[in-house]
Amino acid sequence: MIYRHLNEKDRFYIEQRLSEGDSLRSIARALGFSPSTISREIKRHTPIDFKGLYCHRLTSRCAQEKRANAKQGQAFQQISEEEKMLIHQRLSTHTSPDVISQELIREHNIQVSESTIYRYIYDDRERGGELYKNLPHSGKPYKKKVSRGDQTKIPNRVGIEQRPAIADEKTEFGHFEIDTVVGTVAKNYSELQKGYFLVLSA
Repeated sequence: MIYRHLNEKDRFYIEQRLSEGDSLRSIARALGFSPSTISREIKRHTPIDFKGLYCHRLTSRCAQEKRANAKQGQAFQQISEEEKMLIHQRLSTHTSPDVISQELIREHNIQVSESTIYRYIYDDRERGGELYKNLPHSGKPYKKKVSRGDQTKIPNRVGIEQRPAIADEKTEFGHFEIDTVVGTVAKNYSELQKGYFLVLSA
């Protein structure tokens, strides 16, 4: 039996024979394929939306798209040494793959798609390479979080622990407290407490 892919004529034949109620074995025998090949073809390319009905036109289109995607996935393996050198040079300056692809076309008339460059970088990483570290988003500096203890304090501030003890009793006027409250809309409100009165100022 000669190995070959199912073509559109084969798929049209399968659709016609299935509509007539013929068995997979008889269809396979007529086309020169094994019954398992016909069975896989039907299971793989029968959309759920078609309620189990095999459609040769839709099936042929799906098969073509799968082959095209497979070729695209292997495209990075055909990158020449010159193209690799140019890609490495631009990655060293943290240029993004989409910009690299455009520059190769504009400056060198070399067509290497953005997805192919990404696949090349991913493959390099799988083999222990470090090209991925040159991607623009890699190693991006971030602002270190500062603990509350390290934050800048108010100049000449007097700690609450240094106020007179009588102020805690709140028995005389002249002593006051002030707190800052941060609202949900990032507005600050000062709470000023004098004696028995509470004053809010925005």
